[in-house]
Amino acid sequence: MYGKRKKFVILMALLLVSSIAWAKPQIVLSINSEKEVIEKQNGKKIVKRVPATDVEPGQTLIFTLKYSNKGNENAKNVVVDNPIPKETVYEVGSAIGAGSDITFSINNGKDYKKPSLLTYEIKGSDGKPVRKKASPEQYTNVRWIIPSVPPGGAGELSYRVRVR
Repeated sequence: MYGKRKKFVILMALLLVSSIAWAKPQIVLSINSEKEVIEKQNGKKIVKRVPATDVEPGQTLIFTLKYSNKGNENAKNVVVDNPIPKETVYEVGSAIGAGSDITFSINNGKDYKKPSLLTYEIKGSDGKPVRKKASPEQYTNVRWIIPSVPPGGAGELSYRVRVR
């Protein structure tokens, strides 16, 4: 009888430990790239989004990142970083994400700041360093910080770029 009780206690302890291990947030991300095309239907121009399988210079691409919390605890301060493709230029003001804090990097994700604070240094004609404000052409990454995602919660983030 003692052996069965000991096995039961060990089994219950293992179940408790495994349920605690699973009791956490689990953020799942997916990304989609699309472009807008204009089609005529019944004599009217309609803008549609289609997968960006082939792109040409000058076209605008829309990147959409969907997130969800598949865990059973609230996820706090969720950070989503996304590189801006090298052959594209970020479209000013296009990054959206309800309730998130959006910042950008000009050094491949080493530092993130609001656009008004993104600066870099060059040598002036007198040899002294001069600070310059970064332009969207220099943006390398976009980052969203989402304050809270409850269990089962989901949302969408997006931004636009122009192909060089």
